[in-house]
Amino acid sequence: MPHSAQNEQCVFCSIVAGTLRSAIVFEDEATLAFLDITAVAPGHTLVIPKAHARDLWEIAPDDWAAVGRTVHRMAQRIGDVLQPAGMTLFQANRDTGWQDVFHLHVHLVPRTEADRLHRPWTASPVPLDSLEDIRLRLSLREDDFAR
Repeated sequence: MPHSAQNEQCVFCSIVAGTLRSAIVFEDEATLAFLDITAVAPGHTLVIPKAHARDLWEIAPDDWAAVGRTVHRMAQRIGDVLQPAGMTLFQANRDTGWQDVFHLHVHLVPRTEADRLHRPWTASPVPLDSLEDIRLRLSLREDDFAR
């Protein structure tokens, strides 16, 4: 699908097209930000690219950059207006990555000391030497991006 295309079965594409109502808080040429109708906190906002991209592997680099700019703008706005104690950003990809709507989106969740949200995992350190194999496999050079 061309990156400017929309998917008629996609709920977020319907919001972009204006055929499904939403609580839009920001819009520019490439992105849309709106309040989540399944919010876990007041001000829980979603930022999406207007062009349909199923996930992080499908989104065009310029659209991902635009999403990042809008996430930053909305985080600033939420901070100024709602003054949360913190902010959690969440972006999931594919079923196994906990994605539930298959149009790339970023959650901005304002946090309070009293909310009942919790981390989905517990981090524990691993020996640095155990990371060497995967580090070598994942390492990139600047010219790798030209492909």
